[in-house]
Amino acid sequence: MIAKELLDWFPDGKILDQPVDKEGYLSLPLSNYQWLLLEEASLSEREKQLVALLTKQEQTISLNPWYSYLIEGKGQAPQNFKKLQLVYCHLSYFQQENLTSWLEMTGTLFPNCQTVLQVGAQDYIFVLQQDKYTSVRSILMDTLEAVEYDFGVRLSIMLGQVWSQTGYQALSDLIKAERELFKNWWRQGHQGFHTFSQLYLWSMGERIVDLRVVKEYLHQMIVDQDQIQEIILSLWENSAVLTKTAQQLYLHRNSLQYKIDKWEELTGLQLKELTDLTLCYQLILPDII
Repeated sequence: MIAKELLDWFPDGKILDQPVDKEGYLSLPLSNYQWLLLEEASLSEREKQLVALLTKQEQTISLNPWYSYLIEGKGQAPQNFKKLQLVYCHLSYFQQENLTSWLEMTGTLFPNCQTVLQVGAQDYIFVLQQDKYTSVRSILMDTLEAVEYDFGVRLSIMLGQVWSQTGYQALSDLIKAERELFKNWWRQGHQGFHTFSQLYLWSMGERIVDLRVVKEYLHQMIVDQDQIQEIILSLWENSAVLTKTAQQLYLHRNSLQYKIDKWEELTGLQLKELTDLTLCYQLILPDII
């Protein structure tokens, strides 16, 4: 749906980057994470009928209780969980007849997939329950090219962080920050698969996304985990070589590996991977200078 055409139909409307939940107003979902805000009182009966047809998609989306909980920050989680991880997908091109098949197939890639949320005309989020952590990074990297070819789609994908149910931050606020980061990335024409840490470091140079809520959460996670800050610093100083790091910290190599694996289970961040290590080092840098 083209925003310019809609404004021709509804000249009093406003194009927004977020839906507005306000009495007397309607938010019509568009593509590219945008919404058209309309005042009900300004609409004729015929226009209201047209809007009702156009907003049918939004009504269908909002029926998913995970959407209300994760995206709108309302109500309770549909089921108990300790940790969640989201996979964000934007389709810059797709064939409508292949969309359902792509969604079904992609869901089967993740054995821990709880649901799929549609958050825009071309945007989907796969919700993974990570109570028992399963790394899906290699799955996405290894299958993307084949999936695009088989289903005739062009994808931009971000693997989000693993988020725990803690008192650090509201989960919906963390997810909102992730979505904003991903949106700014694909809007600049980027495609392919990337992790949150890759896009986070990209955003540092762009300076267009406010990720303070994420930084505060992850920094507190580092502070609360035994020796993780020291491990991050030592790995950084030793170019992520475990043997040298273990020697510097007077740890057995197996003990060091255990702590690194535990950190990945909590956050999805692999400290032996340079991009993830750089993100963690950036988070602790103010503490060590």
